[in-house]
Amino acid sequence: MTTAIETEHLTFRNGYFTLRDLNLTIPKGKVTAIVGPNGSGKSTLLHLITKLLKQTSGDVRVENMSTAKLATKSLAKRLAMMPQCKQSLPSMTVKELVSFGRAPYQKWYQTGASNGDRDIVDWALQVTNTKKHANRMFDTLSGGEQQKVRIALALAQQSPILLLDEPTTYLDIAHQLEMMDMLKSMNKRFGLTIVMVLHELQQAAAYCDHLVALKEGHIAATGQPQQVLTARFLKEVYHIDAKVVFSEGYPLIIPLTQSYCHLEAVKTI
Repeated sequence: MTTAIETEHLTFRNGYFTLRDLNLTIPKGKVTAIVGPNGSGKSTLLHLITKLLKQTSGDVRVENMSTAKLATKSLAKRLAMMPQCKQSLPSMTVKELVSFGRAPYQKWYQTGASNGDRDIVDWALQVTNTKKHANRMFDTLSGGEQQKVRIALALAQQSPILLLDEPTTYLDIAHQLEMMDMLKSMNKRFGLTIVMVLHELQQAAAYCDHLVALKEGHIAATGQPQQVLTARFLKEVYHIDAKVVFSEGYPLIIPLTQSYCHLEAVKTI
């Protein structure tokens, strides 16, 4: 397995939270979901990979290069980050916003976008089906369209690795599936390595090749969805009783709530 991202004994401590001795491998060219309960360290891990946070100890390697040795622009050419949508963006047109994705490639003396930059921005808008909104103000778009523009911004960096922090949060089910379909398509078409924080385990099972599960700041499990998403895992990590069945090779999670147990009892009468 070719590696896109590795961590070695990665540790982060602040006054109230600790990530402890994380050793993990993110496969190249695959879709990986980072899952786990609230507060388990998922977003913190992304921020450590992108150097938005500084680790207490340990190492992060992106494409076999330690991020400690990479300047900000060099790292931005290797990976792009789409933060949680609760983070505000400046008021400007969609095209102006997506153009910021070209910043890692621009020289200090450059006063405007080159023809090549403009072509890449147009490509990113086309791929995400947001070109029709190019001249609209970003803050006038719906939540679903804003999320697609954020992905266009990340794509404009032309980095081989794309990190996304909860890309489907606040979207209705139709827009969630549209978002996941688009990301999977980009993985297949362009060979992008995609790493995303997800809360919806069923989407992780259906769309992702690899899972990294965190619990209380440590790795609880890694592997393919069918290997990780077991009844025992759900009990130990999420503290829920659930039944896991398979449909077309994908695990389906059925929580064993009181309502479900009542229905099962009725069926046996």
